[in-house]
Amino acid sequence: MRVAVIGQGYVGLTGAVALARHGHRVVGVEQDGERLSRLRAGEPAVYEPGLAEHLASVLRTGRLDFVGCLEEATAADPVDAVLLSVGTPPAPDGTANLSHVRQAVRQAALLEGSPLVVLKSTVPPGTSDALLAEHPHLRERYVYNPEFLNQGRALDDWQAPARTVVGTHAPAALARCRELYAWVSCPWVTTTPASAEMIKYASNAFLAAKISFANEVAGLCADGDLDIDDVILGVGLDPRIGPALLTPGTGFGDSCLPKDTVALAHWARERNIDTPLLDATIETNVRRPGLLVRTLLESAGGRLNGLHVAVLGLRYEPWSDDLRAAPSRAVIPLLHEHDAVVRVWDPAMTAEDLRRAAPRAVAHPSLASAVSGAHAVLVLTAWPELTGADWEELVPRMAEPRIVLDAKNCLPAPVLHRTPALYRSVGNRRPSRQDPAPEPAA
Repeated sequence: MRVAVIGQGYVGLTGAVALARHGHRVVGVEQDGERLSRLRAGEPAVYEPGLAEHLASVLRTGRLDFVGCLEEATAADPVDAVLLSVGTPPAPDGTANLSHVRQAVRQAALLEGSPLVVLKSTVPPGTSDALLAEHPHLRERYVYNPEFLNQGRALDDWQAPARTVVGTHAPAALARCRELYAWVSCPWVTTTPASAEMIKYASNAFLAAKISFANEVAGLCADGDLDIDDVILGVGLDPRIGPALLTPGTGFGDSCLPKDTVALAHWARERNIDTPLLDATIETNVRRPGLLVRTLLESAGGRLNGLHVAVLGLRYEPWSDDLRAAPSRAVIPLLHEHDAVVRVWDPAMTAEDLRRAAPRAVAHPSLASAVSGAHAVLVLTAWPELTGADWEELVPRMAEPRIVLDAKNCLPAPVLHRTPALYRSVGNRRPSRQDPAPEPAA
């Protein structure tokens, strides 16, 4: 099939590459001139492991090209399908801004040849039906097909998704969608567009609740003989629960969960529907940055003014370069409010990147530089450079009181407990997760 993909952000670009890898002839539509030039040169505008290599590969085959507008994409040949993967950023009141979606649908509605129209963007339930009311001639060839991509493995998720959800009013559109994804062998859920939209929102709300629950359990495991690592391991091994995202730490801060939970809660309020569990999930997450800073305050005797605090990792996760909802965005201003001298280090960010993200902080070029002389360090990203660092060598470089707050529970706890640092984690992590054998009785 010949496929146009409108929007070359995280979803659109990985989708364009995946479709081209499976033999489709794909043209990606990107309006930003600078991003378009980079894409044509094989430089992805978003970070995802393996994406640059696969992008270069499909460009060489000729199955993928990039243009600046949809008209250019269809000037020579009509397309069989058009995927709409534009952003739905949060409006000031928390609702999803659908202006890009409406514009993309209007463009698709004008195409000749009656191509399949596939909306991938995350939208509130009822959006597709409203769009179809504006463009009724699309009804027989429209599907809402949400993405369920995990950052760090998006290409694998396109290759072998856990499920494919298709919302449509037209059996013929479903058949064409199956042709588009002919390689997919996972279960298919076929339903109405509104139900498919709710599946997307409900999935993200559940994942967010799982993260917030893990943080609440960590609060219950803060003292004594409790070990949060063992508790989470034991809970996650239950197949009804599973270990994925059952991870105490900084809370959820990726590009989807914060905005989607708030948008769903707003959608519910507009309909006078109470969502106490969803509201608590959001509130628990909003409080995480303040709780982390409070832990530092308590560890430092109630004051941070004048203390050098090294924030290690500004990204939410190593495989995501999206900082819009990263916990560092909230934590660093709180540290400044307490008059701490903030240092920042992130191995994937240049000095200029760090200055833009944290203009009042001091950017450091290396882990050793950031840690040396710092009174406290705050780990916000589970970088391999941190988890594999020699902390027995790094901690002595710090200044008293040598606080190490492991907000991702990613550092080797037994090693940190052997150092002169005051090691704090999210929940109690015992010095050794394996008790020594008891001494034989005399």
